[in-house]
Formats: sequence, C-alpha cells, structure tokens
Amino acid sequence: MPFIILLERKFFNIKMHSYYFLNEIVSTGKLTDIEGFTHSLVPKKQLQQFETLYIDLTKSEQELFENLHRTNRKQIKKAEGYHFQIEVLEEPSIMDIKAFQKFYNLFSAFVNTYSCNSFHVNTMNKLKDKNALVITKVLNEANEVLCYRVYISDDNIAFCLYSASHFRMKEKTEEKRLLSEANRYLIWRNILYFKSRNHTIFDMGGLTKNPNIRSFKMEFGGEIAHVYSGYEANSKIGQFILWLRAKKIKKG
Repeated sequence: MPFIILLERKFFNIKMHSYYFLNEIVSTGKLTDIEGFTHSLVPKKQLQQFETLYIDLTKSEQELFENLHRTNRKQIKKAEGYHFQIEVLEEPSIMDIKAFQKFYNLFSAFVNTYSCNSFHVNTMNKLKDKNALVITKVLNEANEVLCYRVYISDDNIAFCLYSASHFRMKEKTEEKRLLSEANRYLIWRNILYFKSRNHTIFDMGGLTKNPNIRSFKMEFGGEIAHVYSGYEANSKIGQFILWLRAKKIKKG
C-alpha cells in the first residue's frame, strides 16, 4: 500500500491533502494546493527530518518490560497497586474529542505551548471517520481524568499525536508523584494494548530538543528512527498560505 492514511480538506476553495506514515511517493491524480506529511518515511525537499522513537511491538511483553528504564519499571509496578482505571476509546465521539481538547488546553495554557484549536479538532474528527483515532486516558478512584493520550493508528503503527497531564499544575509533591506514576502506567498499558491488537510499531511521537522530554521518552526503550514532516505547496495560493503560516509561527 503506497500510503497509509490520507485526509482530504477543502477550505475557501483551497484543496489540501494530509498524509500520515507515507512509505512511497504517490500521485493521487488530483490537483491539490497544499500537501501535508506527518512521520513520512520518504525524504522530500520541503520536508524536515525529525527523530522519533520506535518501540518494536513484536517483542514479548517481558522483553518490552525489561527494556524500560528501572525508574519506569518501579513506577509502573507501584501504579499497579493503585485503583487506576484505564479507558481506551477505539471509536471516540466528537464529544470525546472535545472533552480531550478542554483538558489539553488547560495543560497547554499552563505550559505556554500550542493549543488544540478547531483545526486540530477537525483533524481528529476526520481521523475518527477513517477509524484511525484512538483516545486513551487514566482515571483515579474518584473518576477524575489524570492523563490523556491520543493516537493515530493504521493497524500497524500507533503514533502518539497528543499527550497531556496536569502534572505541572499540581503544587504538592505527592500529587506530582501520583501523576507521574499514572502517566507512565498509561503509556505502558497503551504499549500492551496496541501489541495485543497486532500493531508492530509504537511511535512515541517524536524526540524534541527538550532534554527532559527526550529523556522521558527514551526511558521507554525502543530505537531512534528518522521520519519527515512538513508541507509542500503545489500552487501559488498554496505557497501564499504556507508563507502566512511560517510568518505566524515566527511571531509565536
């Protein structure tokens, strides 16, 4: 199969295609103004190369657990003693997506990062319609959501699109520790979930330059892989839109 997931959009007569996990150069035969690529395996001139972390789900559960950093193994075992509830939404509704958006935007405002806006909600809704969106969360005994993770799945690769917890919003050390354990436990249970669904790759979602985030992801084992993401314009209006986007990003 030349590409895995393709989303088609049209806004103000501008046509856009978004490809996920592209593994071969393809032509759809349709004129598009903008093409977007996420974690493509095909290097293209306008795309940026990124490092991501692939966890091999063909390994046994014991191997996967042994590949975790000892801190993760310790916290996961401790979390197993709590009454955490793990929910996996294989067919999330638009209300589930918006509940995640509300949770995530509290997190993003606190850490001063990009918010989840209507465009991103629309993307998740389109992925949902392709049966390519999985939302997971961990809850405490009081049924309070502690952490979320959102995945794009093509039945082979499970790619973490979003993750969020309110860890930094907590003041007490014991509350921070509990959220840290809950988050690691959720990731571990997600790894096992996608393994049980015969996926072969668990993509941690990209390794950033932030040393803390990079270290956190590396502690789950896996191998560094190179992928390509970005946008290409196929028309003058497409070039203009991407120029405006770059200008907006530069301004912050």
